[in-house]
Amino acid sequence: MVPDALRRAVPNLRFPRCAVALRDKLFQSTFSKLFVYNILWEDSEVDERYLGVDEHAAVLSITGAGCTVAGMLSRRPVCIDAVDINPHHLALTALKVNAATRSPTYHEFYDLFGRGWSPDPEMTVPRLAEGLPDWMQRYWRRHWARFATTMLHKGLTARMLHLLRREVGVDGPWLRDVIRLPAEERRRAVDARIAPVLAKPHFKAFLKSPIQLVSLGINFQQRDRLVEAEGLEMVDYFVEHIKRVASTDLATNWFGWYVVAGHYDHDNPDAVPPYLRRDRFERSRGAPTAVRYHKRNLFDVLSQAGPGTWSHYTLCDAPDWLPAEAQKRLLAEILRTSRDGAIVLARSVEGACMVERTGMDRHFRRLDEVSDAATAEDRSRQYRRVNFYRVAH
Repeated sequence: MVPDALRRAVPNLRFPRCAVALRDKLFQSTFSKLFVYNILWEDSEVDERYLGVDEHAAVLSITGAGCTVAGMLSRRPVCIDAVDINPHHLALTALKVNAATRSPTYHEFYDLFGRGWSPDPEMTVPRLAEGLPDWMQRYWRRHWARFATTMLHKGLTARMLHLLRREVGVDGPWLRDVIRLPAEERRRAVDARIAPVLAKPHFKAFLKSPIQLVSLGINFQQRDRLVEAEGLEMVDYFVEHIKRVASTDLATNWFGWYVVAGHYDHDNPDAVPPYLRRDRFERSRGAPTAVRYHKRNLFDVLSQAGPGTWSHYTLCDAPDWLPAEAQKRLLAEILRTSRDGAIVLARSVEGACMVERTGMDRHFRRLDEVSDAATAEDRSRQYRRVNFYRVAH
C-alpha cells in the first residue's frame, strides 16, 4: 500500500499526458521540497578509488545525501563546492561534513550516521551544526529528532523500502543466510521471495507511479532512458536490479544491507560507506578543506565561476535528468570552469556516452579502462555506466 503521506506529498505529479519539459520541471520542483534520501545510492568506495582527489584538488560536487562529499575529507582537498537543489539533502551533507571533522569521538560519529541515532540528539545535532550557514543551523534545531530513533528510517526512500520489507518478510537474518549461498542461488532466492510480491497489483501500480519515481530520485527523462536501455518495465527492472545486487559481494555491500535489513552490518567495518570507517574518520578530523554549500541549481553555480576553478566534478546521475541540449550546455560550462586535465564523474542508466551524443568528445575523453572497472565494481548496481572523463582544453 502507498502511504497517504506520500500521496499528499506529490499531488502535482499525476499528469501522464503533459509535455516532457513540464513534467520534468514539476518533478524537479517536487523533488527539491521533500526529504528523499538519507544515504547516497552510489558506491563512494569506487569514487574514492578512481577519482584521484588529493590535497591539491578543488571539487564541485552534487551532494545527494553527502556520503561521497564527507568521504573526500579524508583526502584533504583544498576546497569542495557542494551543490544541491534539495535543502534536506544539502543540510544532511553539511552535518556529515561537520561531524566528520569535529566529532569528539568516533563512537559519537558512527552512532549518528552508521546507526542513525544519538543518545542526546537535541544537544548533539545542533552542536555539530554550529558554524554552518544560518539556515542550516535553524534546520537542525527543527529536525534533530530524526536521530532520536534512527535517521536511517527517515525519508521517502526509507519508507518505500520499509513497505517492501514488511510485505516480503525479509530482514538481517534472512540476508545472512542468503550471503552464504552461491551467486546463482541468491538470484533464485530473489525470484522465489521478492519477485512474487512485486508482481502483486498494488505493488505494480506503485512501482509504475510518479510517487515511486520521486522515492527513487528518478525523473521522467531518466525513467525513459532506463526503460529504453533495459527493455523492461519498471517492475521487471526493479526485480533485475535486486538480483544484480544479490550477485555482488553481499558481505560488504552496504546497499544490500540497507535495503533488506534497514541498517548496515555493524559487525563488518568494510560493510559501511568509507566515510564511516574509523581510518577515514581519523584522517578527516581537523581537515583544512574549505567546504562551501550552494542551495541552487548546478547551472547557476557554474555560471558564476571563472576559468580554472575546479579540478574534479562529481555529477551523480544528474546528466540523465537532462535532454541532450542541456547536457551539451553542462559540458560547455564544465569546460569553461575546469582546469586542464580535470576529471568528471557521472553515472548513467544508459550505455550511450553523453560526450559523443553532444559532440563534445574533442574536449572530454572517456577514460575507458577506469570507467569499465568502476562500472563493474559499483555495488549499487543502479547504473549501466560509471563514467570518468578527462577534460582537454
